[in-house]
Amino acid sequence: MRVLGACLVGSEAELVTVEARFDRREAGKTEVILTGLPDAVIRESRGRLVCALEANRMHLPNGRLFLNLVPAALPKVGGGLDLAMVLAAAVAAGHVGAEALDRTLFLGEVGIDGTLHAVPGGLATALAAKKHGVETFVAPRETACEAGWIPGVRALVAGRLEDVIAHVSGVENALTAPESDEEVALTDAAAPTSLDEVRGQSLGKLALAAAAAGGHGLLFVGPPGAGKSMLARRLGSLCPELTIDERLEITRVLSAAGRWPRGLASARPFRAPHHTVSYAGLVGGGSPPSPGEITLAHCGVLFLDELPEFRREVLEALRQPIETGTILLSRAGRQLELPARFQLVAAMNPCPCGFQGHPKVACRCPPWHVQRYRSRISGPLLDRIDLRVELAAPTLDELSPAAPRTSAAGVAPTAGQEPSGAELAARVRNARARMFDRQGALRNADLQADALDRLAPLDTESRRLLARATGQRALSARAVQAVRRVARTLADLADEPELDTRHVARALALRSPLV
Repeated sequence: MRVLGACLVGSEAELVTVEARFDRREAGKTEVILTGLPDAVIRESRGRLVCALEANRMHLPNGRLFLNLVPAALPKVGGGLDLAMVLAAAVAAGHVGAEALDRTLFLGEVGIDGTLHAVPGGLATALAAKKHGVETFVAPRETACEAGWIPGVRALVAGRLEDVIAHVSGVENALTAPESDEEVALTDAAAPTSLDEVRGQSLGKLALAAAAAGGHGLLFVGPPGAGKSMLARRLGSLCPELTIDERLEITRVLSAAGRWPRGLASARPFRAPHHTVSYAGLVGGGSPPSPGEITLAHCGVLFLDELPEFRREVLEALRQPIETGTILLSRAGRQLELPARFQLVAAMNPCPCGFQGHPKVACRCPPWHVQRYRSRISGPLLDRIDLRVELAAPTLDELSPAAPRTSAAGVAPTAGQEPSGAELAARVRNARARMFDRQGALRNADLQADALDRLAPLDTESRRLLARATGQRALSARAVQAVRRVARTLADLADEPELDTRHVARALALRSPLV
């Protein structure tokens, strides 16, 4: 007898077949033998299995019940296989026919009284089921609601084991389809904020618009109170709306992590871990391996405030996922690849006291303290951050202007005033439309040398300017390409098809040497 279930492997689901056979005996007790690399939670399910069957008047006769989980080499984790195992045991013992179990996946944790409890990963399991041609998905309400978002999968809600038994025994309407849940914003998404709440910092706002338009990484450097965190937390107000594929990706990751937002994700995640976060907490790990912050920020923003305060090995772990969009966790006997296509935004002080270069407050840090503080961030990691902007402390006129920027009726700003948040958002939308029309789904931040030569060629003056900056700043090859990528984005923001010296000069201004 075979019943189909599933278990989570990172942020994805793997289908698992539960094989069952019962050998009767005249005397002795009932023994349940479980094989197939189950974890402790699944091994304990043997007791829940027997109790749930007896609570539904399905007693196991004397003998041995063999349960095998296929594929045998895949470590099985969690309680999601309970329902499939209970049904396989019921069929093997002769209480239920096997005909109705074909092409149906059963997922859920079973209590000792037969009550079904939701498990994480409903959306990921439904995607795996659809990929393998499984037509029906039976699970507790919350898990079935997740699966119901996947077209082509018939999700059914089961509250108790007896309802599932009735369904597979041919009783009509024993199980019902889940009710459609209204879409809500992610709990991990930043609260709606306006860029207009940040006074001054026109260079920082330009960098934020470039980051949103081209998908570039961004680092703000400045004294306390300059607005670094405020700017970073408002990146979401400039980012474009999610595509349906991105919504499914985000929801699948959150569902596998037990954070389903009760609907399809409607906002980009914004993760801001504290600088005391561990290596496993940031990149993932543990036993069994679980997603870290960079995976929870998939298709969204990862904000690292006080960047030099993070441990060196934690920061160095970001180098591979920044470039590849995935993180590969290698453990004894297995490897696990998790999605990690996030946009890195970071903030830091220029020195330990925070006031180096401040026009009013004197810095108290000796030069070697400043050097040691900045050296906590390695050169290779800094090279992978396209935008590095030094912010000055805002002036009184910027914090409290003599005249309001707009009237209550929303009069447009006068000449010389910086654009509003809505205007910058419109520029970002237009820049992204131009970018995708030109190069498909590839962002400017992902352009490599060949694509840059084709899509962002340099004229003679721009080449001279970049060559001079390369000599003066000792720019690496990666840094030169980053400047070209940012220049391409700045041209898109200006609605100009070709690069010129203005875009390259501004891209260089948005890449502080930080020495």
